Amino acid sequence: MESSTEAPERQRVKVRRRRRQQAPDTHRGLAAVLTGPGLVTLVLAVLVLSLPLMMGQRTPLTLTSTAVWLTFGGVLAWLLSAWRDGSGESMPAPTAAWWWVFAALSALTLLQILPIRMLAAWFGPYPDALWSHPEFEPRFWSPNPGATLRAWAVFVALFGIAWLSCSLRRQQRGWLWLAILVMALFQSLYGLISHASGATEILGVWARNNPDFVHGTYSNRNLFAGYLALTWPMAVLVWWIRDMPLLRHLPTEMKVAGSLISGAIIGAALMGSASRLGATAGLIGMFVALLLWTRHRGHLQGAAIWPAWLAALAAFLFATWYGLAPLTDRLAQTDSNDEVRFQVLGILFNEVPLVHWLAGVGLGGFEAVFKTVQPAEITGWWDYAHNDLLQWLLETGLVGGGILLVVLVGLVRRAAVRMERIPLYAGLVAMSLVGLGDFSWHIPGTQIVLAIYLGVLLREPGPPRSTDRVAAPTESARKRRRHRRKSGSH
Repeated sequence: MESSTEAPERQRVKVRRRRRQQAPDTHRGLAAVLTGPGLVTLVLAVLVLSLPLMMGQRTPLTLTSTAVWLTFGGVLAWLLSAWRDGSGESMPAPTAAWWWVFAALSALTLLQILPIRMLAAWFGPYPDALWSHPEFEPRFWSPNPGATLRAWAVFVALFGIAWLSCSLRRQQRGWLWLAILVMALFQSLYGLISHASGATEILGVWARNNPDFVHGTYSNRNLFAGYLALTWPMAVLVWWIRDMPLLRHLPTEMKVAGSLISGAIIGAALMGSASRLGATAGLIGMFVALLLWTRHRGHLQGAAIWPAWLAALAAFLFATWYGLAPLTDRLAQTDSNDEVRFQVLGILFNEVPLVHWLAGVGLGGFEAVFKTVQPAEITGWWDYAHNDLLQWLLETGLVGGGILLVVLVGLVRRAAVRMERIPLYAGLVAMSLVGLGDFSWHIPGTQIVLAIYLGVLLREPGPPRSTDRVAAPTESARKRRRHRRKSGSH
């Protein structure tokens, strides 16, 4: 017998459901896009689909243009979130915890770009020779205020994208997962076809820097492999997320085929990149996804588990057929680039004073700082440290370390195993490993996906829904199936 409080609540749910069913199509089709959340989803999907196509060359011009496009899209999405639909509702503003993170990094950036000589003397990463130079007098905490301001603008855009992703509804997030799936498949197929055909240009615009390997529209194979490591679990598991637009009505056979084909194509492209760190991180990410998917059989039962293992197997088989020799050869050797990267990290620890690690040198300031300690035997243009974690800590100091801790605590407190969240956790683990030896976290085509992932994982998971479960057949269903088989045999 239902309690007196349960019955009215259930009746209200039925009334709301009936009203949605009887309501005119004001929020369906095109009208569903012309709302605040719908427009935000559209802008974010455009960024997901366009930014990786702009990664073909890593020059100051392309880096600036992609940063401008990312910032424009993020700010536009943030402004559109205030659009009120027919019901008068708009997307919520960030909570206090989110504003504290924003305020902390913004205040630090403001101090680093203000022309205050005292701050430059206390915290500026300038050699003593510059202070005695007759034609140069440091006035800024940051050695490159322009780069710091540009990096802060990108942070503002990514901050907004993460919060908006946190606020979107389930179906709207589904369109973002589809956009990520489409771009990951395009990158993989384009990279495989370009490599097989011996193409020398990317989209007919940029020269291919690594023609002997697969790297899609990215400027090099390591950045390409980092992107695929991030998106590979999503491409395999997105077919099994309930309420997915376009995919939810597909029969099981089609979902299995889509999961297998997507996993095989992306896996082959990832292995074909011959990126040791990216391929290893991608495999670890897929292992985490499979482990979570299998470990929680009580939530994700039966038919949802074995296609993931088949997809992983298909990826290995396809990669083996396409050719794993370049990757295995690279895994068996240590080249000079690895040694130089370790030397760079050693120089950062030994030559950069502790005060700069504590206070930070300013977003985007690594290049200028490293030039002051770069020895003659290390040549080339070192705009990144090839270790995203250390570069973030050097540029933002204790404030940046505190922000990382806040984000980590938020992820732990809101941790929950849901069908939608499993590929996000797996991709984040893969990118965390990539960040320890490369700079994919600084590349706009990858940053947009990371911001969306983090935003969704930082939202309250809520109670488990029945639609999060892919249930095994019930006992009655199994009896009916056995009865039909017996009837057919007679």
